[in-house]
Amino acid sequence: MKKYSCLLTFLIAAFLVVASHSKAQLLNELGKITQKAAENAVKKSVEKKTDEKVTKKTDETIDKATGVKVNKKSESGENSETGSKESSSKKNDKEKQNSLEELSEEGENEVVFKRGDKVLFEDNFEKDAVGDFPARWNTNKGGEVKKLKSYPEKWLKVPAGSIINLELSKPLPENFTAELDLILPADHPYRRPGIGFGKKPQNIDYLISDADAVTFDIISAELESGGKYYNLNYATPDMTKREKINYTAPLNKKIHIAYVVNGKRIRMYVDDKKMVDLPNGMKPDYRKSFFVNSITSGWKETKEAYFYMSNIVIAETGIDQRSQVLKELLEKGSFSTNAILFASGSDKLLPASDEILNQLYQALNEEQTLKVMIAGHTDSDGDDAKNLTLSQKRAQSVKNWLMNKGITASRMSVEGKGEKEPIESNDTPEGKAQNRRVEFKVVK
Repeated sequence: MKKYSCLLTFLIAAFLVVASHSKAQLLNELGKITQKAAENAVKKSVEKKTDEKVTKKTDETIDKATGVKVNKKSESGENSETGSKESSSKKNDKEKQNSLEELSEEGENEVVFKRGDKVLFEDNFEKDAVGDFPARWNTNKGGEVKKLKSYPEKWLKVPAGSIINLELSKPLPENFTAELDLILPADHPYRRPGIGFGKKPQNIDYLISDADAVTFDIISAELESGGKYYNLNYATPDMTKREKINYTAPLNKKIHIAYVVNGKRIRMYVDDKKMVDLPNGMKPDYRKSFFVNSITSGWKETKEAYFYMSNIVIAETGIDQRSQVLKELLEKGSFSTNAILFASGSDKLLPASDEILNQLYQALNEEQTLKVMIAGHTDSDGDDAKNLTLSQKRAQSVKNWLMNKGITASRMSVEGKGEKEPIESNDTPEGKAQNRRVEFKVVK
């Protein structure tokens, strides 16, 4: 330590000599600080730096001599106690994050849309002339069938303020699905299609407290005043205001809207995502009318508002379809369904088919001795030979799906029937929808 003390005395003396020669310069720079204060500050700074060097050297010497680490500053400038506090803080943060992750939501939405197995109504306006209002629909204010460049089907243009409803010969069933495609045009600043089920067709803009209907609408608007509105809204007479969900609809693109009704319950899906679920939203009288409405309001932009709709499908849903599959296979020896869906002109199964396919799998898995022949059927559109080949491929796709689930290949055979065995007339869209089916027959 004597050696270090001499070093300290020498450094202080040397520094004071240098400071003495440049005192005037230091005083100019330090301004109001006196020479004595400046010299004291310099002295303390030198002492501090010297102490740090001495301390470091001393610690290193003790470490080597004793093998014990001295509590000292870390490379980051924090001592071990502070570092311990930081480590503890990080540990607590990690534990908090793990706790939050325990409640993180996982898994896909299991309440998926599945079309009913018996098609009651289907329309894409293929039989209607462009420029005409379509058959089987009513309107208070007109509407015209149009052909759009980027889409194969025809579309009904619904003008501002128009209320258009489907002609129903009887109320919709207790359990059903309803689907339609919408296109909101980008060339108009206000787009607000409304869809409703009710006692009668009505103007959705005023539906809240006194109208007998459950209604849904999409608003996509950019006003001259600068206002912008992008929502999905819904209401029943029991509500005091329309409920809003943040939703920005794509423009000039097909939007798939679907509803599932089970008794009093109604769910709404947009592009296969569930958006609304009303356990008591559907009343018996609401099955009397299905309508759409191009909503207008006091804004001047609404006076020329319009949208397009097509691909309307309404289908009845069985109450207990799983037991129905097995019951019909065992008692009738066959089961036929329209709920197995394929991409247009293809044998590629669509995800919406999974529900009914799972029910078929469960039926075959429960009755291990059952063997079935899977037959694909088409409607009469297109070439006969191509339809026959397509129906064969579709039957094979169903077999492959069931095999992947574990059903033995030897329990299933396939056959393509094409358009040879219609069960309804191919002169109507509903008839064609019934004829596009997959049939399962028990074989010995």
